[in-house]
Amino acid sequence: MPASRHLKLETVDFGNTEEVDAFLEQVMSEGIRHVRSESAEIQAKALMDADGNLLTEELPSDMRDGSERDFGGV
Repeated sequence: MPASRHLKLETVDFGNTEEVDAFLEQVMSEGIRHVRSESAEIQAKALMDADGNLLTEELPSDMRDGSERDFGGV
């Protein structure tokens, strides 16, 4: 199987162990890339440090006790 082929769940040959392994590697790589991107964004907003520790526990004003909030529900 060519390394450049982008596998999709709908097209993976689950009878082919090499293709399944390549698909799982692709999924994990994309997942790790996504987590790193989201972590960088959260760190840039000063909500988390590089070790994953929360830097603030302050809630947005609409989530604090006593706030008038409307979630649009019935």
